[in-house]
Amino acid sequence: MDSGASHSFIASQFASCLNVRLDCIPYVFDVSTPTGGSMCTYSVCRGCEISMAGVPMYADLIVSPLHDFDVILGMDWLSAYRAYMDCFNKTVDFCLPNGTTIQFEGNKGFSTPIISFIRASRYLEKGCEGFLTYVIDKRKEKGKSLEEVP
Repeated sequence: MDSGASHSFIASQFASCLNVRLDCIPYVFDVSTPTGGSMCTYSVCRGCEISMAGVPMYADLIVSPLHDFDVILGMDWLSAYRAYMDCFNKTVDFCLPNGTTIQFEGNKGFSTPIISFIRASRYLEKGCEGFLTYVIDKRKEKGKSLEEVP
């Protein structure tokens, strides 16, 4: 989420990996970057489903040659869901079309080093090893032991 971005974006490389339908914008969209540059785009991915805490939400994402992020959710999306950001408590409240409010809570403890899909792909292309892991925090959830599984 980026409250400094007027629109929402998806990296062109990430969009191609998702195999989503892209629609042409009837004009060239010239996007200004924070570094003073600009990038042009002419396509959009409409109605992309974004799951937030298991709740489906939707966004129109402008396809752009982003390098460091897969998706940027900007003010168009944040305002559509009437987002309320509480930076001190690291929470964002969203109001769904049916009137239900959900809250996304950020990590209040340590910072987890997460890299984007695109950056991970670049590392793999350079020959780096990659590992896919699935981690369960046993402190929060009691799972079954091997003996308990039929």
